[in-house]
Amino acid sequence: MKDKVQILLVEDSDIFAEGLELLLRKHPKVSKVDHVTNYEDTLDFLKNNAVDIIILDLNFETTEFKGETIAKKVRQQYGKKIKIIVLTQMARYDYYLKLYEQCKVDAYLDKRLSIKETYKALEAVISGQRYIDDNIQRMVDIGYFMHLPKRKKEILELLCGGLTQKMIAATLDISPKTVEGHIGWLFERFRVMSSTELVARYLIYKNRNRDDNIDGIGNKK
Repeated sequence: MKDKVQILLVEDSDIFAEGLELLLRKHPKVSKVDHVTNYEDTLDFLKNNAVDIIILDLNFETTEFKGETIAKKVRQQYGKKIKIIVLTQMARYDYYLKLYEQCKVDAYLDKRLSIKETYKALEAVISGQRYIDDNIQRMVDIGYFMHLPKRKKEILELLCGGLTQKMIAATLDISPKTVEGHIGWLFERFRVMSSTELVARYLIYKNRNRDDNIDGIGNKK
């Protein structure tokens, strides 16, 4: 991506948008910030102006502002040419699946974060990386772990018990290659590079949460 980027802020709260615009303009890699408030204005602006990054609110409080619809349309029309950063108060597991995995947004942030964290996400996206803040990552982990397919959860539990892949294969009466495939899927899903890191993430989840105290989308009851 270019050394200096042009940002389009899609946000229906003028007060919030004006404050964020001022802060974004102070970032050394930002050359321009524009602001629109709805779906139609977003598409019109993109037709006539160069944009590198969209910072997108979701806002499920009104039927007139649908961030998910905007994200899908931008991806359909512009592919990965335009980066999308979601900035929302609605940090839920099911929304994350739709936006981060299906729409392939480049960053997913809780709106309550500091500007320092927003800058961090912006810099990651400018450098070609995807970014998710720690609070949302914990929420997503809960959702992922709760919705693991039975076989993958069995393998993960055995990994936590210290078993090797060969031992897991013998215990479950499946081939070592099948075990390797399941573990590779877990690595990709949880964005980890080793069994040690995967087990550590799972143990944190188990220590912090009980399934009977969490609902199906990762929220405490």
